[in-house]
Amino acid sequence: MCRTRLPARSKTVSEPGPRNRLRAIRAPPLWLCAGRFDPHGVRWTMADVDANETIAVTGMGVITSLGADPDTLFRALGRGQRGISKIRAFDTTGCRVDIAAEAPLPAASSKPSLASHGAYTRTAALALHAASAALQQAALPAAARAGAALVLGSAGAGTPALEAYLERATRGGSHRGRAAMMLGFPKRFLPDVVGLALGLGGPRATVNTACSSGAVSVIHAIELLRARHCDAALAGGADELTRFTLTGFCSLRAVDPEPCRPFDRRRRGMTLGEGAGVLVLERLSDVRRRGGRVLAVVAGYGHSCDAGHLTAPDPRGDGASRAMSAALKMAGVEPIDVAFVSAHGTGTPHNDSSEVRAICAALGDHARRCPVHTVKASVGHCMGAAGAVEAIAAISSLSEGLVPPTAGLTDPEFAEDIDLVQDEARRISGRYGLSNSFGFGGNNAALLLALPEGMA
Repeated sequence: MCRTRLPARSKTVSEPGPRNRLRAIRAPPLWLCAGRFDPHGVRWTMADVDANETIAVTGMGVITSLGADPDTLFRALGRGQRGISKIRAFDTTGCRVDIAAEAPLPAASSKPSLASHGAYTRTAALALHAASAALQQAALPAAARAGAALVLGSAGAGTPALEAYLERATRGGSHRGRAAMMLGFPKRFLPDVVGLALGLGGPRATVNTACSSGAVSVIHAIELLRARHCDAALAGGADELTRFTLTGFCSLRAVDPEPCRPFDRRRRGMTLGEGAGVLVLERLSDVRRRGGRVLAVVAGYGHSCDAGHLTAPDPRGDGASRAMSAALKMAGVEPIDVAFVSAHGTGTPHNDSSEVRAICAALGDHARRCPVHTVKASVGHCMGAAGAVEAIAAISSLSEGLVPPTAGLTDPEFAEDIDLVQDEARRISGRYGLSNSFGFGGNNAALLLALPEGMA
């Protein structure tokens, strides 16, 4: 929603009568034109927008079943560990699957003053943990923090609030007063709760493009920074494990009763996970000016849609390939420059085969020599958080020069097409890593992450 107030009188309108009022609102809203309103004249300008401005990552926070910080997570990934176990969050009786990758919240996790509020859900707690850690690492100036944007992706935030409400409602008796239980259900409350707790006064948005939400949130935050709507932005995603999500994917026969095995001949589906990942983004020029530390840069991104099916990916991988190619084109990078690919890699038969075709199309002959792995074999599919969690792991791979193995991969199906990392971590060199995130509806996002020049 545009909060910029229009002048009381337009230069092109003499009187604000009913007809002239309609003419006075012809100027496009701020979010649509990505420009700034000039209060000294009825004009929208693009002068402050730089589509080529380099965006830096200055802070990272994450929580998954394998750790509550980036270093702990990456060490576990490098050893090929799995954070998958029996589900404890709810009763799985009657469900064909009883395992998932649950993320334990640290006992020391801070709770805001509104922790008792109905909108403070477990998803919000996971997001707050990751966002707080990212902010601490970034060490933003007070002014930048006060005006920082917050963009969070989520596929099912607040669903447990709906589940609890329905459970109580179906027990009979009076329903009066129970509507308060639904405060945590709307996804739009997620960034509000986190933003209020952390004192972030910039633009806020919730993104729901299914399983690519975390990556798309990063893309949206980059565009806010380039349009000068803020000087810093927190972007990522969060999701908790819910009965609704588990039963839904079970009904689609998309979940493996055993820990998932992406890209393996015996793969039968995904393993669900939960967690949060948040990155602090700033314009590189601003970071250098204040003497801040740059962890990585987002060299390019791509965003596309298959426009083919509500749940199944395009078998040819055309949409996913377009997203990857767009990321490379934006950065002016050739496929041979990509050091590794962090695949979406859910472990479902159709997704993995489609993604392999997409990688081959985007990288050409380099696909056979470019290491490919997936984080989901270790921490499960974190849904709306997956894109951000995997981007953080990809940045760790670049900084450590190490690509973790895909856990559980023993009989690769696509060994002749792509270079799958299995058994043990592999050493790499190079500046660029490609992180893929694909969601239901064919919502594809690719982030090309890079080390700052001189660090590769």
